[in-house]
Amino acid sequence: MNPSNLTPFNPFQMGVLSGAFYIFFAYGGFARVAVVAEEVKDARKNVPKAIMLSLAISTVIYILVGFVALGLVGASKLGHSDSPLAEAMGVAGNTLAVYTVSVGGLIATVSVLLTAILGVSRMAYAMARRKDLPQALSRLHPKYNTPYLSIWIVGAVMTLLALFVDITRVVAISNFALLFCYTLANVSALKLKMHNRMCPKIVPFLGATSCMALLVFTLFVLPQAWILGAATLAAGVVYFCLKRLKEHNGS
Repeated sequence: MNPSNLTPFNPFQMGVLSGAFYIFFAYGGFARVAVVAEEVKDARKNVPKAIMLSLAISTVIYILVGFVALGLVGASKLGHSDSPLAEAMGVAGNTLAVYTVSVGGLIATVSVLLTAILGVSRMAYAMARRKDLPQALSRLHPKYNTPYLSIWIVGAVMTLLALFVDITRVVAISNFALLFCYTLANVSALKLKMHNRMCPKIVPFLGATSCMALLVFTLFVLPQAWILGAATLAAGVVYFCLKRLKEHNGS
């Protein structure tokens, strides 16, 4: 590592915000543990523990890897590389190390997509069970007792997106939805009674503020994410309202 690559230290710049925005896609997987709570033994105890432990361990690893990569080649070289970790490892002059890190990056990306399939399929299953989506998505496998139809459809959609759509745009649009959802979750947490709280009010306040800041930043990174995200949300609201109106008239 070259210490000069770590200077000047300036975290308050657009490049850092851009990195924070895109890495949020990886962090979205932690909350999906809560989505599968019905499939977890002693969920009240194990789900919060799993979220906090995985969040802490992964954050430490992210920081250490980022620190080493910066020390090896510097921020400007990493910023202009399509494979920054492989670029950093290239300094060692070991081809095997470069290939190992590249394969590790691919496996890490696949693992994020797998957690996305796991979480989104369960959300679709829960919504179908409430009749907010077609009830076919609530079918369970006769042997494994999993929402197999929902899993296959979500998996197929994500495969098509990965194959035919620019992954940067897919991540940006996904992050818009995640940030919007987490903003609502943090605002809801602010309204919890004291006896239901696991942390002081400052934590969800900071969470809501940071999520909204990154949402605003999305306008500068990819304005289309706002357009598509807002259009999808609007369509969902219209569908929900029409469904409720139909149920009300039917009763």
